[in-house]
Amino acid sequence: MEFLLFDLIQSGIGRLYLWVRYRKKERIAKLLAEKYEGSYAKAGSLLLLNSFAVLFGLLLFFFLAGMIYGSFK
Repeated sequence: MEFLLFDLIQSGIGRLYLWVRYRKKERIAKLLAEKYEGSYAKAGSLLLLNSFAVLFGLLLFFFLAGMIYGSFK
């Protein structure tokens, strides 16, 4: 059941992301078929994964910068 709920959340995020970014239904349909294999859930999952990757990268950067700064203090 939790997979179904998560897929619904991802497809909602994917649909919203594509609508905000491209606005035109024809362009969204073309991009959805070419890039996301016709799945709004795939678009949403890629957006979520990219967002978490950026957050993780920033967290790692600030952690390492803090360690380097602390070693010179």
